[in-house]
Amino acid sequence: MIMSMTGFGKRELHNNDISISIEIKSINSRYLEVNHKIPRLFSDDEEGILGLVRKKLIRGKVILNINYTFLNDKFNKIKLNEDKVNQYLGIVKSFSGDKNISCELSVDKLLSLPDVLSSNLTPLNVPYKRVLAKSLNDAMEDLVKMRLNEGQNLSKDIVARLKKIKKDLSLIVKISQRKQNEILKSYKKKINTLFDKKNEIMFDDNRLLQEIVIFMEKKDIQEEITRLDSHINVFLDYIKKGKAEKGKRMTFLLQEFLREINTIGSKTDNVRTSHLVVNIKTEIEKIREQVQNIL
Repeated sequence: MIMSMTGFGKRELHNNDISISIEIKSINSRYLEVNHKIPRLFSDDEEGILGLVRKKLIRGKVILNINYTFLNDKFNKIKLNEDKVNQYLGIVKSFSGDKNISCELSVDKLLSLPDVLSSNLTPLNVPYKRVLAKSLNDAMEDLVKMRLNEGQNLSKDIVARLKKIKKDLSLIVKISQRKQNEILKSYKKKINTLFDKKNEIMFDDNRLLQEIVIFMEKKDIQEEITRLDSHINVFLDYIKKGKAEKGKRMTFLLQEFLREINTIGSKTDNVRTSHLVVNIKTEIEKIREQVQNIL
């Protein structure tokens, strides 16, 4: 089973003191990239939070948002630090007197200065850790479930396209075999015609046979067909079995798909085969687009 890199999870849990809401989503990316918005209240837990996310999600661009609301009024109390206010006012008064300039400090500006307003809010006296841990784990589980569901949809689409490629390959093999027989018959006819003519042309039988063999080998696509069929079976095996980071392996295999089908296309001079080659390359490109979102 394969897993998509696209997912979303959201959980909100609470105890008697605090309600924590966690929203986490991910999209495709070559590597793991975690963008986060974590409140200062949880700053001591930031590394642990990000460590859990990296361990669980492995790859993709992840966006994590954490918010909280206090349910207990004792954590909502804000205190005015009068000592700090007096210090700021004293600095303003001293500065304006020394410089002989008028300087006024409005209430809103005063309240916005550092440490003027404070609360008894610290990570040590807010019982949030259990709620935070469960909210994060549950949200990530929701995201992983969505990734798995998306992966199942991708699997169905990719398997259907691989079956179509196999079907087109079998048609190419039949056309190739028939074409080779036609070429051999044509060559035999032309050679017999040349020998029947009583002219002065001299033939080296061994050389002639060698040239025919070389020509037929240049047109033979059996090796490419065999390798491409083998690559497809390996690809299907990746889909069925649980291997980590399958997307990168699949991307490499698709490059081999294209290499073999391009060689097949270069060896053919049959219109029907050329159309089938184009169809296969189209399916490979569509699979490649899907694989970009596979973990």
